[in-house]
Amino acid sequence: MRLPDSASGKSQFRFNITPMIDVVFLLIIFFLVASYFIRSEQSRKVALPTAGLGSVDDSATQERLAVTVEKDGQWSVGGQIQPQDDVLRRIEELAVPSDAGKTAGSPEVRIRSDREARFSEIRQLIEKCAQSNIRRIRFAVIRPDEG
Repeated sequence: MRLPDSASGKSQFRFNITPMIDVVFLLIIFFLVASYFIRSEQSRKVALPTAGLGSVDDSATQERLAVTVEKDGQWSVGGQIQPQDDVLRRIEELAVPSDAGKTAGSPEVRIRSDREARFSEIRQLIEKCAQSNIRRIRFAVIRPDEG
């Protein structure tokens, strides 16, 4: 057995980080793809209305509830169809302060409605938000140039 030469001052042992870098890149790619699929599965497909003055939503709000109203009158949250009473109860819960004595930030309700949905369905959501003191209501739309 040959012993390392300590007189030269260089150690023969080296730490190879190439496999670790490969694993880190694979994990990054996995989480990017997984987060894309999670985001796309959270909402049901609807034909959104068009609006010429619509803007891109860049804000990230922790206290946001996205409600999808389909043309047949069904409501869904997170891609799952739910009874209207459950959705209205979730809007009430969104307005309740998160800690006792501390007001919640600024809760927001995003309404994604099919362009052929009846306004009476959407009106119920708007009225419940007003009753629950939620002042930030946004509508998901498509700009005409996006097709």
